Amino acid sequence: MARVLDWLSQFPGDSWQDRWLLSGSDTSGKQWGPPGLTQSQRCRLTAGLSTLIVLRAVRPSYAWLCGSGLLGVYDAYRRHNQAEVFARLRQHAERRGGCDEHGAEALNLLTRMTIVTGKDLLDLEVEDFEQYAAARRASGRTVASLPFAYEILHAVGGLKDAPPTLRQARAPGQLTPAELVDRYQIAHRDIRDVLVHYIAERAAVLDYGSLVNQAHMLAGLFWADLERHHPGISSLHLSDGVAQEWKQRARLLSDGRPRRNSHNVLLAVRSFYLDLLQWSLEDPARWSRWAAPCPISEADVRGYLKETRHRQARMQQRTRTLVPVVPRLVAAAEDRLRQAELVLAAARQTEPGQEFTAGGHRYRRTGRATSHWRPTAVFVTPLTEPETRFDAECEESNAFWTWAVIEVLRRTGARIEELLELTHLSLRQYQAPTGELVPLLQISPSKTDQERVIPADPDLVAVLARIIRRIKDPEKVPLLSRYDGYERTFGPPLPHLFQGVSQRRLQVISPNRVRELLAELAERADIVDVDGARLRFTPHDFRRIFSTETVNGGLPIHIAAKVLGHLDLNTTQGYVAVYPEEVIRHYRHFVAQRRAARPGEE
Repeated sequence: MARVLDWLSQFPGDSWQDRWLLSGSDTSGKQWGPPGLTQSQRCRLTAGLSTLIVLRAVRPSYAWLCGSGLLGVYDAYRRHNQAEVFARLRQHAERRGGCDEHGAEALNLLTRMTIVTGKDLLDLEVEDFEQYAAARRASGRTVASLPFAYEILHAVGGLKDAPPTLRQARAPGQLTPAELVDRYQIAHRDIRDVLVHYIAERAAVLDYGSLVNQAHMLAGLFWADLERHHPGISSLHLSDGVAQEWKQRARLLSDGRPRRNSHNVLLAVRSFYLDLLQWSLEDPARWSRWAAPCPISEADVRGYLKETRHRQARMQQRTRTLVPVVPRLVAAAEDRLRQAELVLAAARQTEPGQEFTAGGHRYRRTGRATSHWRPTAVFVTPLTEPETRFDAECEESNAFWTWAVIEVLRRTGARIEELLELTHLSLRQYQAPTGELVPLLQISPSKTDQERVIPADPDLVAVLARIIRRIKDPEKVPLLSRYDGYERTFGPPLPHLFQGVSQRRLQVISPNRVRELLAELAERADIVDVDGARLRFTPHDFRRIFSTETVNGGLPIHIAAKVLGHLDLNTTQGYVAVYPEEVIRHYRHFVAQRRAARPGEE
């Protein structure tokens, strides 16, 4: 240490940290220190610098710490600085199941943050976590343990005024109507204010996702586009030429392709003008100056019904294509789960490097040849495909949740948001007048803000029971807050059914993850159409398939609408790919008569 101090004394500064920065070593990585050092001399200086770091006299940057390869400095720092708080962190990490490499990396992460910032552990803030993440990404390294470190620090009393999870701290939240409009940099202040007030009025009857789309269409695709092509425009009263040019641009994307939702844009602008006209009659002092002829005529939006019918036809054709292959997808999910469970059970009983048999296939339990990261992971390599290695625990988890998602979606017709909002409290019982207990599934309000209760068949009850057994602690299902990406809000802590462990953290499965699992299974199962095109499944496909099978199976359409949560029967009819049974029956009879009238040799 004395050698390091003698060298740092050559540089001016009020502290050893200032002298360290002036020496330029903080940006030199492993080549820090005076020039011309031998390996032995550098090792002695490194040991002295480690002591100065533990004494908090020198605070290297994240880049220097991550690239220096100092061994033992983090443990020594924790022994001599806030040892009690670090001990509580370790205990909490062990209780959370992070006693392996994840917990160790989380502790090292927090140690780096205290070294670099010079703060005590309990004084760290959310901004410090963001700076650490940015520094790690800049150096090409991962930040996998950052959320886990955040949560254990919050659990021991740190981050007092911050949310309990890093994801909640990072969530942007809902923007105000003014912020939604200001994203498009409207130049004319009065027009900007009119759009803000209009969006604020519409916020009372629209959900947040629809409000975002409304602001995008009115402020971004309509007025901001007009200002780009007609600088200085200041009136909602558009000339015919300006209106026609804008309608042509609204029908195309920036790359020249047709905009599929162009009628939605035209309808939004038409509603905007007609609403202002109506409001000008109701509140002239506020809105009369903005009343103007609507540039979107009824003829412009007349094609909306035709476009709706075409879209409905495409969806029904897609449903007819997917219905025959659903059994193959279900069988593939069941086979994958069965094999994954066998492989994981056998791999856990096998020592690393040894071979084993599971489900008629030979495997070898292996590890990473170039890294010691995750030494407790159960890595497996098929002997028939030695270049393919996978994590048996991760594969079993993915297989289970893929199977569970498919089973619940196809048996309930729930939306993806409703699926992920299912909780242990969603299972209820109803006692019929005969005394029979009927299991019910209570689905929370989502798109239509209408709660509904549907009977649960024995197969669905068995699936839900298996999910509960998997996620349940010895006493209860863990409580988690779910982030609604559509509304940009976190829900209250509830015993959600679709929750899993990711990086030693329990969290509700996201909609994107569900889509990835379905796409991966369809690809692995090699499900293709008759022309060889690969088919994919989305969560909403199962809703259409459910409605089609129930109605074609004899369930009255108004009952199907109740089960699906539709307020309008027309919506349910649009979902159902009804096969024209009467037409098919009469036409087959007609063909049979013609065949009977033809000569036998034909």
